Amino acid sequence: MEQSQPLSMTFAELPHARTCFGLGTAPWSERGRLEVEHDWWMALSLTRHVDYNLALLHGPTATEAAPSVLDAIADARVPAMVMLAGAGLAAADVLREAGWVCTGALPFMARSHGPMCDDPGVRLLGTEELEGARALAAAAFGAPEEVGAIVFDDDALFRPDTKVYGLIEDGELRCCSLTAWVDGAFSVGWALSTAPEHQRSGYGRRLVRASCYRRIADGGPSRALLTSSPAGEHLYLDEGYTTIEHWQTWSRPRWVLR
Repeated sequence: MEQSQPLSMTFAELPHARTCFGLGTAPWSERGRLEVEHDWWMALSLTRHVDYNLALLHGPTATEAAPSVLDAIADARVPAMVMLAGAGLAAADVLREAGWVCTGALPFMARSHGPMCDDPGVRLLGTEELEGARALAAAAFGAPEEVGAIVFDDDALFRPDTKVYGLIEDGELRCCSLTAWVDGAFSVGWALSTAPEHQRSGYGRRLVRASCYRRIADGGPSRALLTSSPAGEHLYLDEGYTTIEHWQTWSRPRWVLR
């Protein structure tokens, strides 16, 4: 097993990492609306789930871009979350005046290499297994099956920049995730999902380590990016991820206060 290596990311690289994360939404957002600019990006799946209609304002011109981003979300008529980072934090007043509220913060995390190891139970999923991955993701996040279908779409299997991994034990899919490779620089992880009845059994850890091993073995990016829920943050910290910064999260009260 290869051990963690110190993360190498300078302050100057942060804007590029944020942009790569936006590009890494492509497997689920290109069917809707994806715009990536130097200082901001917007990824709308156009489904009725706030976690898959996202925008990040992070550069010096983000304040000027904020009204057009909010207009695009309003035109799409979907619940969404706008995140602020770096110089984009100055756009908070624009969001507040538009009736948005700050709902908290997400850790933006990165890792260089390991720990990682091969695992015979982990492999790329096929088309016939995606239905199970969708159901598993929906159950893991307590959401409608539509949410699993956003990420684990048939098209994801045919994208050269996308890998869909599953951990299978005793003939049953226990854990799955999607990884997008971006610009040869970073991979971006989505929807690491473990069946509720199998959570806290080490399946997520096994999938993280094995997918990292396969990515490096296949010549993919050595550095990985993700944002984490509070429930998953401890796993990623244990697996060598570092919190690079926190992204302030904003949404409409009617979308998050139910």
